[in-house]
Amino acid sequence: MEFGSYRSTGPRVRVRRRGELGRRLTRRLSLVAKVPAAILQRANPPEPRAVEITAIAPDKTQLTLPAVSPGPVSSVVASVLLKFRVCRPRLLLAGSRAEVDPAADVALLHGDVLLIEDSARQFNPIGDTDRRYRATEKLLHAEDEFREALCSARELYARHLARNHPEFHDVLFQPLANLAIVSAELCRRLQGTLESWDAENFKPGDLFPPSFWEAYWEYLERYGTARRTLDQLQAAEDPLLHFFRLRQAAARHSPSSLLLLPLISENLDTGNSNFPDCTSCSASHGAQKLDTQLQTMSRSRSV
Repeated sequence: MEFGSYRSTGPRVRVRRRGELGRRLTRRLSLVAKVPAAILQRANPPEPRAVEITAIAPDKTQLTLPAVSPGPVSSVVASVLLKFRVCRPRLLLAGSRAEVDPAADVALLHGDVLLIEDSARQFNPIGDTDRRYRATEKLLHAEDEFREALCSARELYARHLARNHPEFHDVLFQPLANLAIVSAELCRRLQGTLESWDAENFKPGDLFPPSFWEAYWEYLERYGTARRTLDQLQAAEDPLLHFFRLRQAAARHSPSSLLLLPLISENLDTGNSNFPDCTSCSASHGAQKLDTQLQTMSRSRSV
């Protein structure tokens, strides 16, 4: 009985399994056909080739650095950093002042000039005895680097996009331009506060007026539209993404990561070792913590 049942259903099972096997093979072949070019290059790495990088040293002298591609930018500038005893290196593209990815291949710097800077800051001795002054001073340094990162989007992407695709320019990069203006205004307020420091009447809340928070709320609303636009371009494999990759080259930030910068939260602290020193720190996330910490220190001093 079992054998007869097997014979009666066997061919259908075989046909069904044959169909499933065919679909599996088709899916696997399609996956193989879509293997990224990067993986293929790992299997067949390109031949090393000599390149030269034009760089500006920390003392403003022009250098021609020999390099071999493929190879990271960090390996090329290591000797320069050692020679000039750079404490906190910062690699930028001349013109846009966009931050360079140290892990990027040196060949991506072709046609660009690399700026090698020491971004270590000199602090005012007032901060040695006034922690509120030092916290405000460090916030100014962090916000200034954040503002510069926002401004780099204009030369790197926005200016070229505005000529051919103004509709995408307004959606993707106008919010960053608006926020860069707000950040510049905050830097001026911080600088003015430090230059005319009045420890007795200092109020952290005066640094962040309602217009500051309104600007960040507006950015948050426009970020959703910009993010959806990038996702749609990605889903459609739009040629505009290729343009972005060409423009990015050795730069650290893509349009997507630039849009994320104002939303990245950093742990702000008034201690010397923990206070952030990176461009991803914006005052929008530090202001409330800074305000609380400064008020706490003020109360502790008055006790």
